[in-house]
Formats: sequence, C-alpha cells, structure tokens
Amino acid sequence: MAPIPKAGLGKRIAGLMKTLSELPPGEATDGRFEEVVAQITSIPAALRPPTLLTTLAAAFHKDMEVVNTLLRVKGGGRRDFDVLLPKSGWIADYLAWTLQTEPPSVFHFFIAALTVGATLGRKVFFDKGSYKVFPNMFVMLLAPSGRCRKTSAANLGTGLYVKAGGTLVADKTTPEAMIDTLVVSPAALIYAQELAVFLGKQKYQEGMVPLLTSLSDSPDLWISKTVSRAEVTIQNIALSALMCSTVDWLQSSVPADVFGGGFMSRFLFVVQEDTPRCFPLPPPLDVEVRKALVAKLVKFRNLKGQTAVTLDAEAYAWHDRWYRTRRDESVDKQFAGYIERKPDHMLRLAMIMKMARADADFILRVDDLLHAYNILNWLEDWFPAAFDQLATSAVGEDQGRILRILRKSGGSMEHSLLLRRNSSRLNAEQFKRATTTLREAGLMEWDGQARTYTLTPEGWGV
Repeated sequence: MAPIPKAGLGKRIAGLMKTLSELPPGEATDGRFEEVVAQITSIPAALRPPTLLTTLAAAFHKDMEVVNTLLRVKGGGRRDFDVLLPKSGWIADYLAWTLQTEPPSVFHFFIAALTVGATLGRKVFFDKGSYKVFPNMFVMLLAPSGRCRKTSAANLGTGLYVKAGGTLVADKTTPEAMIDTLVVSPAALIYAQELAVFLGKQKYQEGMVPLLTSLSDSPDLWISKTVSRAEVTIQNIALSALMCSTVDWLQSSVPADVFGGGFMSRFLFVVQEDTPRCFPLPPPLDVEVRKALVAKLVKFRNLKGQTAVTLDAEAYAWHDRWYRTRRDESVDKQFAGYIERKPDHMLRLAMIMKMARADADFILRVDDLLHAYNILNWLEDWFPAAFDQLATSAVGEDQGRILRILRKSGGSMEHSLLLRRNSSRLNAEQFKRATTTLREAGLMEWDGQARTYTLTPEGWGV
C-alpha cells in the first residue's frame, strides 16, 4: 500500500482510532489484525502517534513487543521500553509478579527501582568527591487520570516497602510533620498519590518545596530552627519520593515555585499516555512471590555499614568521555536542570540495578552504565511534549486542553461538541481564536463540510 499524502494523515489516524476503539471482540481476528497493520504501515513511522499503537495492541490483545516488531522502522516512533527491562534480580522478579496487571511496564520498572533504592537508603553510595550519590530516587508518574493505573501500580511497590520495614510519608502531611518523621526515620519514602494534594497551595503547605529540595540530596547533617519551634537536627538523610499526577494538575494545582529552584530537576519524569495492557478480570497476585520479594528487601535493609560502589577501568573511561562531550548536545532550556543532573541520575539508576541483581561485587561496568543511560534516554523521548504543556501561557493552556480533548476522543470531534466541552472555560470568540491558532500552527485541521476538527500527526505530539 502506497503512503498516503500528509494532508490526509489526520483523518486516516482518527478513522483508525475510531475503528480500533469500537472493534467488537468477535472481529478481533488475525486477518483483521493484518489488515489494520497494513493500514498503519502506510503511515510514515515518524508520524504514527504512540496512542495508535497501544490502541491497536489493546483491541487485538497483542503484546506491545509484537506490535512494535511488526511496525518498527529504523528511526521512527518511540522505542519499546520492554527491551530495556532487567532480565534477572529483584526488579526482574517484581516485573514478572506484576506482569498481569494493567499499568504499563515502565511504571512498574521505576516503582521497583525506587523501592530498591529507598530500602537501601545509605547502605551503598557512589563517591563524587565533594558529595556522595546515594540510591534514593525522586520519581514522578505522569499520565491522564485513570488511564494508566498510576495509583494501583504505586500501591504495589510502596506496600512491599512498608512490609519490609520502610517508613512511608503519605499525602496531606505538613513540612513540620515531615521533619518530625525524618528525625526518627531519616531514610523515608514520600508517597503522594495526588501531587496536587501533597504540594497544594494551602497555607499549611508553605515551605514544602524548598524543604524537599534541601533534603533530596541526602545531606549528612541538616539543621532547622524557626521562631515557632526549637532547633531540629537530622543526620544521615536518604529521602526518596514517588509522586503521581496528570500534566493538567501539575500545571494548575501546584505552587509556581515548584518549577524553579532546581526542585523539578531532582525528579525522573515517567510519562505515559496509555497502557497496552488490558485485563478485565486479572488473576490474583502470587502471595508466595510477594513474600519472597519482601524477604529480599529485608536483606537489602539489613546490609551493614556503608559500601562504596566504584567503576572498573573501562566504565571509568566511558563515563569520562561521555561527561566531557555531553555539553555539546543541544539542550532545551525547559529541562536543562534535569540534563545537568543526568550524570547522577545515571549513576544512581545503574547502582540500583546492580544491587537488585545481588551481584558479588560493588563494581559498575560499561554495560551497567549503558543500561541506565539508555533507560534515561527513553524517558527523555517523552519530555518535550510534557514540558511544553507545563510551560504554556494562559492562551497556550486553552489550546493544550483542546488538543488533549481531541486526543482522548480518538483525534476527531464535531465543532459543537468540542465547543461544549470547553464552554466552562471559553466563550465562542475565545474558542474560535484558540482553534484558529491551532489550525495555523498545523496541529489541527478543519473540515468545513462535516464541521469537524481533526488532529494532524503534529497535533498528536509525534
């Protein structure tokens, strides 16, 4: 089938999305699957929305690996994360345990890695001279509400962490209450099921962002003294954080200072738009495997002393070359802070995966660094679209909301319905200006005869 003109791609994608989302189970045959794959193949790989592929996998109950293998074209589209998953160790066991749950594998991986890191606390570290990199991670799961089962995925990992003796700091805490918790348990895990609640704009939450920023780097000694309370001293901090949000909430419900002062650069943003997994009646999770996972976490927690993780000669040379040349890469200013911290993120993740395998030594090799490096690069594929939404102006926010509504509706919507969906925020004239801007930017097309808006491939964010 010859590739279709770019001008008609938006309608073709919207039509495929509608077909797949409404496909009756009885029609999900191998023949129909091959037919749809052929239609998707006619769309240039670089212009295929990731949502189209996950919808294809869900409609025909196929693994994403199968879909990606059939449709993979060099240089096109986002890479399949599953090829980066560890093959052995605690994280691999955790991923096998959660295989028949609906959250995407990348959510399960980072929750597992964070759980290992939070349990290790300060038991291992990488010495960078003026400071040490500990395995505590700050992870933020970003996905549409209810779409990727963020909370159900996070509950599994945090449940194991607590069962193994970890201390959890949950939603609706205050800066003062957190400090009191850390005095007793300096290696704790913050778990915010709803970021907008944890970092809300309420008066009692003032000071939470600068507090977390100062604690995130695991200081050996932290001292606080205010007018209202006596001096508080905390030693050997190893604070981890797992937070869940949608881009909308992150943009509109948290204080403006969240986006400055280096706070966001501490996080690994794990962005997903959908999940390829579909289990209407998933089987119960294996209780014996759960016990075994907890038992291994307890062993991590009971490690004695502090052990330095080092690089072998080859890994040292690779890291040195990469570090000296990475500044030559073009960097979007929106996530320049993250890029500056990428070397530490890479070492931290490599250290966690090494410890999760329970290898005999504490030496990182080139393969360990490359594995962590490739995982971070995969995350960064999602950054531009997510950060663009976070950085929008008031007008841009309206346009972003229109695009998100169209994406959730399969890429196409009739004018009056789209107007109604935005009527609580925009009047008719404001809506007209927003849609005109989107059309002129090439993110959306207008069919005057059908009075329908349709996303272009660029409007899908590819």
